[in-house]
Amino acid sequence: MFLRIIHGKLKPGSWIDFERAYSDAIEKAGPIAGLCGRWLTRDLDDPDAGTTISLWASEAAMDAYEKSDLLKNGITARLAPFFSGEYRTTKSQVRFATGDPAPGDWVGTDN
Repeated sequence: MFLRIIHGKLKPGSWIDFERAYSDAIEKAGPIAGLCGRWLTRDLDDPDAGTTISLWASEAAMDAYEKSDLLKNGITARLAPFFSGEYRTTKSQVRFATGDPAPGDWVGTDN
């Protein structure tokens, strides 16, 4: 399993509109090959900052998504007006996981 994590800041006061646009863009994107889950989190200490976390079955699927027209034109283009320009993207391989559901029960598990 692989994670793609983006932490960034939005233009001041734009969170509510961003969250609405994010939800709409993700819904319109539909199912994506290899994507097992996706989260949007809002920082507790900074209401204009947040993180998106996506869980991928394989590194190849994550890389294909990053290069896709869907990400560039269907998601990022719709969300770019909210961005302040301050963000960081990291990608990592899940080396240990526990919880409910167990990692082996995640859809699309390809360890």
